[in-house]
Amino acid sequence: MTGTEAGAPTYFPHMSLHADSAPGDIAPVRAALRGQYDIQRELGRGGMGIVLLARDERLDRLVALKVLPPQLAEHGETRERFLREARMAAQLSHPNIVPVYRADEINGLAFFAMGFVEGETLGERIRDRGALPAADVVRMLRETAWALAYAHARGIVHRDVKPDNILLERGTGRAVVTDFGIARSDFNPALTQDGHVLGTVHFMSPEQASGESLDGRSDLYALGCIGFLALSGRLPFEGSAPQAILVAHATKEPPSLRSVAPAVPAALAAVIDRCLRKRASDRFANGEELADALGKALQAVESAARDEGGHTALSSDDAMLIWRRAAELQAEAAARLESRIRATAGSKQLVTTSMTPVKSDEVTTASQHDTRSNTSSPTDSYRLRDVEAAAVEAGISQRYVALALDELRAAPNAVQRAQPMPRWKEALATRLFGTTQRTLSVTRRFSAAPRAVLQVLGRSLQAAPWSLSLSDTLGGHPLDGGVLVFHLPAMVDGNYKWTWTRYGVYAPELRVSLALAPGSTKEACEVTIHVSLREGLTANMAGYSLIAGGGGSLGGLVGFAIGKKALLLAGAALGGPVLAGTMLTGVALLAFAGPCYRWEIRKTEAELQAALGAIDAALRSIDIFGEAPTPPPPRPASSGGDLLIGL
Repeated sequence: MTGTEAGAPTYFPHMSLHADSAPGDIAPVRAALRGQYDIQRELGRGGMGIVLLARDERLDRLVALKVLPPQLAEHGETRERFLREARMAAQLSHPNIVPVYRADEINGLAFFAMGFVEGETLGERIRDRGALPAADVVRMLRETAWALAYAHARGIVHRDVKPDNILLERGTGRAVVTDFGIARSDFNPALTQDGHVLGTVHFMSPEQASGESLDGRSDLYALGCIGFLALSGRLPFEGSAPQAILVAHATKEPPSLRSVAPAVPAALAAVIDRCLRKRASDRFANGEELADALGKALQAVESAARDEGGHTALSSDDAMLIWRRAAELQAEAAARLESRIRATAGSKQLVTTSMTPVKSDEVTTASQHDTRSNTSSPTDSYRLRDVEAAAVEAGISQRYVALALDELRAAPNAVQRAQPMPRWKEALATRLFGTTQRTLSVTRRFSAAPRAVLQVLGRSLQAAPWSLSLSDTLGGHPLDGGVLVFHLPAMVDGNYKWTWTRYGVYAPELRVSLALAPGSTKEACEVTIHVSLREGLTANMAGYSLIAGGGGSLGGLVGFAIGKKALLLAGAALGGPVLAGTMLTGVALLAFAGPCYRWEIRKTEAELQAALGAIDAALRSIDIFGEAPTPPPPRPASSGGDLLIGL
């Protein structure tokens, strides 16, 4: 065990999802299971075996294979524990427990096949993000408590409840408990006769640390440790020596959660503190009782959020506006994608956001989604999380929901929210510029984990010469689909990177989102930069009108002079057409507004592409040299933002 910097989790006893392993480690498994399972890649490895992603060739479905290494299978006790895990887990059928499909031995290879949950572990999420939002933690703890209650009712105690044994399904966020590797039934003998302690020391109950008999309340203690870590970013007991941690669990009182994380709601902190009581009789009696207490704490959390932020509940009109605007943003992105595919077929470096257009009837379907499950909310209001869920169900990406919500919050009144500008002005802008495009999004795929890309993104874009300044995050953490909002710096020197973005389309800020690349593993993601063209539309219309008006006025003066002289020389027959023709100068200038504006959009797109290219270059530099290139020092007069994303 080792420590980390202050404020970060200090536990490392987890299964590595990308453990270093030679191909030869998997080759014998592939050979032994050929014809039944097609081994695709390694998912991770721990003390009790290697986990592989495979396709069941008979049932044509993805499964996770847990294989006991041959060197461990030689030990009878270890082999018994491994097979017992499969037998006991196969008895459990619950939506929050990973199902076991098969336990077998082929060609001397002991293994079992279980359901493949695509996503990440709770341990990975905590290591990536630190302390998590209270509402998210409550949901994950409740689902885990339900799973444990189901197992406990069948005489099975997990005995190794820890963040890395809780899987979070991508898309739904469902928490699924796995790895009953050292679980024991009350009817089976314990495997600790030699005094060997099973489990992970940071999450062991006092009775487990002391080698006493266990029941389900021991797992609830471990779940309390998980909640403590997820809400505060630190463990109840920390240290480098496992023995010292065991002694602390058995003899010392843990700190109260609010003493290390004062921002945690008091009702929720009280539930976690009760889970960490030394005597099992002082804890919750079972997982269902714990889940009920967490549910009541969640109501208090949501009530406080409504009182403080005012954005947890939305009116039905605002919910509809968010759905419609998010659908528009996504449809615009899809239209740009189709246009780019036609124009640059075969290009792989830059693509516009590839989202399927959402039809209006699909948005209507989303609005009819039953989002009023919270009986404490008014009957004509919608919880924000339900608005987001309904949009995703209708096929609208979460990133566009976050962008639409940002527009809603920025608008000062309902009239502006419903219609950002009058219809006549919108129609005039479309006719003047020859385009209905109101947003610009560019996307680049990176062959790196989202966490690594986010770190490089924050460092690259906020350093010179890009000098962006982080101002806000929308819709949660960027790794969970949230959107980063960056302010553009003013032009202060000759190395300005945002000329056309800031002074061409008059965009004051950028919005950046990350997402796993479609069909990819955790080692590939996409970064999308969004720019709203709507905010600068009025300024561009005024600017081009001023140019046209000035040109027309100048043309009128010249025409008047020419016309007056022509009247003297050739009479009205010649002077009239000359005067009228010169007066058309302003009108002719307006004809160039559309091509010029669309050219500015292309230049803005090139600037966004260059910013994504800088992130790519920094990632490649890290791969080659082990560190990102050192950015040039900012000029003394620079006013660019220097706020770094806290990673």
